Amino acid sequence: MEPLPPEDATLLPGALPAPLPLEAQPEGELAEIARFTGRATSPLPGVTWIEGRIIAGEASRRVGRLVLGGPAAEVLSQAATLAETLPLLPARASLDELALALAEGRAPRPRRAGPAALGQARTVEEALRAALGHLLEVLLAESAHCRLEAGPRGVHQSRVALRRLRSLLRIFRPVVDGPEWRDWDARLKEAAAILGGARDWDVFLGGLGEAAFQALDRDPRMKRMLAAAGRERALAYERVAALLEGPLFRGALWSGVGLLALRPASPPDAPLRPFAAEVLRKRWKRLRRAGARMEELDAEALHEMRLDAKRLRYAAEPFAAIWPGKAPRRFNRRLAALQEALGLANDAVVARDLAARLEGKGAGGFALGAVSGFAAGRAEGSRLAALEAWARLRKAGQFWSRVENENE
Repeated sequence: MEPLPPEDATLLPGALPAPLPLEAQPEGELAEIARFTGRATSPLPGVTWIEGRIIAGEASRRVGRLVLGGPAAEVLSQAATLAETLPLLPARASLDELALALAEGRAPRPRRAGPAALGQARTVEEALRAALGHLLEVLLAESAHCRLEAGPRGVHQSRVALRRLRSLLRIFRPVVDGPEWRDWDARLKEAAAILGGARDWDVFLGGLGEAAFQALDRDPRMKRMLAAAGRERALAYERVAALLEGPLFRGALWSGVGLLALRPASPPDAPLRPFAAEVLRKRWKRLRRAGARMEELDAEALHEMRLDAKRLRYAAEPFAAIWPGKAPRRFNRRLAALQEALGLANDAVVARDLAARLEGKGAGGFALGAVSGFAAGRAEGSRLAALEAWARLRKAGQFWSRVENENE
């Protein structure tokens, strides 16, 4: 049996946890719930190929694993080279977990989800390693669900993981800047843009487009527009599939694993809390400057404020665990509410632009006008909600400004 790793452990994607020690194994007679049948071959020293099938009752699943051994730099170089032409990714789950999931009729459990929690990190280097490993695992797990028939979650969460990774690089730029890191950032940006195309159509079809269709008594003209939007979404998901099956995504994942695994061991470095407090202070200052003029901001300026709120949130979420008490959680809840309200306003603008792209593809003047009207109403309502959310956030207090004893 192999346990899921502790939530606060630094995780290297593709490196599976060690088996439970014998004394931790269940006592008594064990009943077989699944078995593996297949073979393992070693064509070269340090290379093992495992292939076969996991069988659990009437269900079965074909599996294949390439296990590489040797010095880390050589293994990662070999994996990255193979991934240029082969569908080779770090393992998402152990064979044990795949077998248990098959027997229970569920998907394998992700080893990480959501933002990183850095409560156990004491130094900047520890925080960087923990957050980077966490987000790579999230991206690896969520990308498996980026299919149209699987619903919008996979694309959304994969895109969020990519954005959090890019934000992480900016947060820790004082210690991770360099050509290889900037090249990796560029690849993450390209992947996020492709996922963003599918995400925009998901939001349109599940949000304002559908709302307008229902409000107008399912008017056939609106139905034709939604059908056209569905075709555009299908094309966007084809581009997502090409991304995930191609060398760009595989290379980006292996590059991230390599940057983490081959990062040189460093002596005790800067304490994390002062570093985090300064990052949060700067990002809050930028958001506060926009918030002070919020009532007079146009759509473009509100969009920039939304991005400022997102940048602050992507820093506040992982750093919140460094400070005790309820204040960090309260601040993050209110910050999330502000970002949500600003996001709805931005979604309305995007929806209007997407609808315009459907002209001549199934959307006529009536449907385009309806979406434009609904978008205007949604944007105004979201602005009012954002003003209320901003007022609540200002009252939350900046938890990082508290004077804390670093040795507590």
